[in-house]
Amino acid sequence: MNTEFDKNEFKHIGKNLKASQEIKRPSLSYWQDAYRRLKKNKVAMLSFWILLVLITMSIIGPIITKNLYGHTYESQNLAEQNQTPIMSNARSISLLANDVFDYDKHVPNYRKNKTTFKNVRLKSPGKIGFKIGNAADESWQGDKKEYELMIEVSSTDTWNSIIEKLNNEGQRLLNEDPDFRGISFEKKGNSLVIKTVGQKWFNSTHWFGTDEFGRDLFTRLWEGGRISFFIAFISVFITSVFGIIYGGISGYIGGRIDDILMRIVEILMTVPDMLYTILLLTVMDPGIKPISIVLIVTGWMGTARIVRGEVMRLKHSEYVVAAKTLGASTKKIVFQHLIPNAMGPIIVNMTMMIPKMIFAEAFLSFIGLGVPVPYASWGSLANQGAKIFRQFPHQLLIPAIAISLTMFAFNLLGDGLRDALDPRLRK
Repeated sequence: MNTEFDKNEFKHIGKNLKASQEIKRPSLSYWQDAYRRLKKNKVAMLSFWILLVLITMSIIGPIITKNLYGHTYESQNLAEQNQTPIMSNARSISLLANDVFDYDKHVPNYRKNKTTFKNVRLKSPGKIGFKIGNAADESWQGDKKEYELMIEVSSTDTWNSIIEKLNNEGQRLLNEDPDFRGISFEKKGNSLVIKTVGQKWFNSTHWFGTDEFGRDLFTRLWEGGRISFFIAFISVFITSVFGIIYGGISGYIGGRIDDILMRIVEILMTVPDMLYTILLLTVMDPGIKPISIVLIVTGWMGTARIVRGEVMRLKHSEYVVAAKTLGASTKKIVFQHLIPNAMGPIIVNMTMMIPKMIFAEAFLSFIGLGVPVPYASWGSLANQGAKIFRQFPHQLLIPAIAISLTMFAFNLLGDGLRDALDPRLRK
């Protein structure tokens, strides 16, 4: 078998330098690559959209209700106090005159919006009438006045004709007075059942109900969101700036200065943040500015430690040595080389600090050290709702859900950012 090859059977191609240097796909910067990986994290992106909705509603929510209904976060209307998002149809019904029926007992059922006269027997002729008006419960949201419904029953009337007369009289009241929301009668077995009708289930003017002073909770919730988000964002921004400067200087200079600066941080961190907060607020008037100052004073230390660790890790890198060799100043090396390369952990830390600040503000408002009345924050709304939770649970549940959603979304978004910004997790 001949295993020799003739060189004339082959063609020499040579090097294709142009093809070897072509970029097969567009290059991505660090931030573009991080954004690409963040978009693949469905949980983080869902959290991002939830936060976007909450922040947007905090901005435009009070504007919507003010333009539609004239509600503001401080406007009171005691005639509409303690309304709920789901309206109640309950109305008190009592006998005005009764020459017609014998009955065993009268059972009102406000949950099912009906009143039943049990074991009813006809005893005609005569008059029968009902008084229909406000229920005794202070949370009731029914008719604003009382109505009288009266018919005359003759000896020739049957059950069906009596019920027809009653329903016709109820319809007449409904046609004459728009405030009256309707009533209907029917007989079931030996019982006369009176039902209230015509009420919308959804509270069309107060979407989340009202508080004890008749203030619109939808408006106050989003006004409270404005305050909570503003305090959180401004506090996190200022604490991050101060912590970056403090930790950057400490980590880059090192030595005795680093020991002194870090010992100060460790001493301050031995005392719980909330103790500092309560002590400072006891000597300051409550308000948005004092709360922001207190959260800034107690929140920068964690950022400083994170930045110090990152700077100490990066300061021996080749680009830092090159910058020193070229005569770059300490300020330029720290703020133009080290800090930008440590922005990944810093951004993740800022994302995690925002829910911490929101919860701290909510807690301070809950214990009475937050924003003063009539201003609203999620913590103050939860505090007011907790006092009457058994009667009106929605006044606590609505701000509690808003706080929980915000903290949950920020934490999940922070986890997603941490994974996206860490180059070691790149796939």
